[in-house]
Amino acid sequence: MAIQIDFPTYRTSDLYFAAYLKVAGVPFLRTEREDRRVFFLFETVEALQDLKVQYFNRTARIPALNYADEIRSMKSLTHL
Repeated sequence: MAIQIDFPTYRTSDLYFAAYLKVAGVPFLRTEREDRRVFFLFETVEALQDLKVQYFNRTARIPALNYADEIRSMKSLTHL
């Protein structure tokens, strides 16, 4: 019997923001589908609000190639 541990989660359908969170080190949990949309679920971490502000204010600093790789990786999860 598997023990399920529930973490507080953050959910987004924004592929590019999800890729950014992954590169920034936020633990990725899984995807969920609702109707025709795919949602990316992440573990809620203390820095999440700061990461969100940096992303939307265009002040985030992450490696460009890692970000591009994660976009491709996350996009593949939407086509399953």
